[in-house]
Amino acid sequence: MSRLLSMPITDHHQHARWPLPQGVVDLFYEDAADKRQLEQALRTLFTSWSYDELIPPTFEYADTLASEAGTQIAEEMYRFTDRDGRTLALRPDLTVPTARVVGTRLYDQPMPLRLFYVGPVFRYERPQAGRQREFTQAGIELVGAGTPAADAEALAVTVEALRLAGLKQFQIVLGQMAFFRGLLREIDASPDQVLQLQSAIDRQNSQDLQGALDAVGAAGKLWQAFAALPDLHGDIEVIDRARAVAMNETMTGALDWLAAVHPWLEAFGVARSISFDLGETRGMQYYTGITFKGYTAGLGFAVCSGGRYDDLVGHFGPQEPAVGCALWLDRILLARQRQGGRRGVAAAAVLVAADGCP
Repeated sequence: MSRLLSMPITDHHQHARWPLPQGVVDLFYEDAADKRQLEQALRTLFTSWSYDELIPPTFEYADTLASEAGTQIAEEMYRFTDRDGRTLALRPDLTVPTARVVGTRLYDQPMPLRLFYVGPVFRYERPQAGRQREFTQAGIELVGAGTPAADAEALAVTVEALRLAGLKQFQIVLGQMAFFRGLLREIDASPDQVLQLQSAIDRQNSQDLQGALDAVGAAGKLWQAFAALPDLHGDIEVIDRARAVAMNETMTGALDWLAAVHPWLEAFGVARSISFDLGETRGMQYYTGITFKGYTAGLGFAVCSGGRYDDLVGHFGPQEPAVGCALWLDRILLARQRQGGRRGVAAAAVLVAADGCP
């Protein structure tokens, strides 16, 4: 069976009279079976870690979905108006709906809550291989556990999921949003200037970074701290190097948190799959602590992402710390195909939680 079925729809694959919109695909035969098998395997894995499934609606009021997602995601949402004149939107991710359910429906349940989901999400992105406008996310959210051990659990489940999917040579890149935000407290920057700084750091463009730093008047030790960010990546020793440029208690505390996460990663047996990158400053607006993305050979963009978001649930109800991760299944399947991997999934390994883990 041709693997073209999993590729983005192009004019060559379209029916002349009944074309599909850009950014969606038809899956059938082996391609459909592959995807369903991966979805079910992930459900089994998440359940083995004591996560319960949540099935939120496909569309909600646009204000609900956009409120904490960030400007870029809000701009990419598919919006439409119902007969009552209310603006609705297709969900662009599943973390915000999960936070809404916890904050409005499950807030009186014993904490922590472990929830997982598998389902389609929608974003108006430029279609290309691995970047569709309708795609499937599978993920977990651990709510009510504000500890380094909880962060390590989310990372451990993510690593196990990527192993289960049969990916080769994948790596999780772990950052700390609180470190960057602590540095931002030392300057007076507009939101646009912050975006320029993040873009320059992300692209490791020294000329653009110089211009962005000049625009906010950064000089001396402050300039050195920002300029160091693109190079603060590697193994655990990155934390010690970062301490040399920490300028306040927020930055020091962020590094202390990362240092506390690492022993838990070792206890879960996943430390070798994780590297550190304090220049990772981009992500969902709601992240407050660690952030991470997963990369694999054969694909130029992330196959998963996650992080800590201690304020998001409180936007909808009582405050609860939370951490989670979402895997993009269509990208994972495409990467596995490019790596020449076999169809199906690997045997799931059942890990026993380390003592003291929430």
